[in-house]
Amino acid sequence: MSERDFIIRPLTEDDYDQVRHIYERGLDTGHASYERHALTWEEFNGRKIMECAFVAVERSDNETVLGWVSAAPISQREVFHGVVEDSIYIDPRAQGRGVAGALLDTLIEKCIELEKWAIHSWIFPENTGSTKLHQSRGFEKAGTLSHLAKMPYGELAGQWRDTIIWEKLLPKPEAV
Repeated sequence: MSERDFIIRPLTEDDYDQVRHIYERGLDTGHASYERHALTWEEFNGRKIMECAFVAVERSDNETVLGWVSAAPISQREVFHGVVEDSIYIDPRAQGRGVAGALLDTLIEKCIELEKWAIHSWIFPENTGSTKLHQSRGFEKAGTLSHLAKMPYGELAGQWRDTIIWEKLLPKPEAV
């Protein structure tokens, strides 16, 4: 197997302008999220589990961000501390290079290390690329939330959207 032309490393504040730009390009499609605008760095840092935030960068310069992945708690309730929701976005110029798979693999490994027991991904039915990526990493369809919310922008603005929940169960942490 040949060496990848990118590396995966923890996401830092210095990466965030590029991360935000990639996220906003995803939002522009209207098939990535109900959100219309990216979080500020402070909001991102406060809502995400930063130990689970990674970027893929060009090996040649270690700073050109090709994509990113992160996890956030699904709930503030203590009983759900082992369940996270992932976010993954890839610069269109980096598609087809294995970036998304490498990022998702890194997130899965980190979640296992942190003794999480499930990763959820909420994906619009039209986002077949994300669906295929998650299926390739063992995520299974847990259900569909019909008419979850009205889309606030884009070509589907004002229309009710369905959201499919994909789930990957991780090895259960050892009992304490």
